Amino acid sequence: MSESTRAEATGGELAATGTTYVYDDRRYLFDVQITGVVGAVAVVAGIVMVAVNFLAFVGVIAFVVGLYTAFNTFVARCYPRTVTLGEKDVTFESFGRRDTYALADITRLQVRENARALAVYVRINGGGLTRGRYFVGCGDMYDESGEKARALFDFFLDTEARLDPDNIRVRARRQEAAKAKGDGKRR
Repeated sequence: MSESTRAEATGGELAATGTTYVYDDRRYLFDVQITGVVGAVAVVAGIVMVAVNFLAFVGVIAFVVGLYTAFNTFVARCYPRTVTLGEKDVTFESFGRRDTYALADITRLQVRENARALAVYVRINGGGLTRGRYFVGCGDMYDESGEKARALFDFFLDTEARLDPDNIRVRARRQEAAKAKGDGKRR
């Protein structure tokens, strides 16, 4: 696939609109910020519990879970507050850091979706420890007109399907959609 064809395939009609999706302030506070702070507190509590040998095993678990949570929230910034889908790029912004990816440069997009919560875990070009991994709560994000970010959710799924049509998750989604469409015809 040529670079220009890939750019067209990953851009789609949605990218041409240049839409910004913003996480609901109250939900972001509880879902991301407070959770990150609790994770940081758990790191300290875990260290203290191990140091004084008080429920050391529980302290180790609190340390590991808290470190993972705080790291993803404040260092890797995996929970974007805003996602902007432009004509030629997509931008994730969290705690003052902006990660921008040209749509033409995205060669691999791995998506784990939760359709009920309208949430996705996205890895761009394989992702990395501090960049390229994002938990995007589309169900709690809204565009300028107040609509939920369903279009953003669909963009991630459609882009993964275009870039890797033989992926097992993509095939399963296609089969599920065909099954749902077939069930609708029988009734």
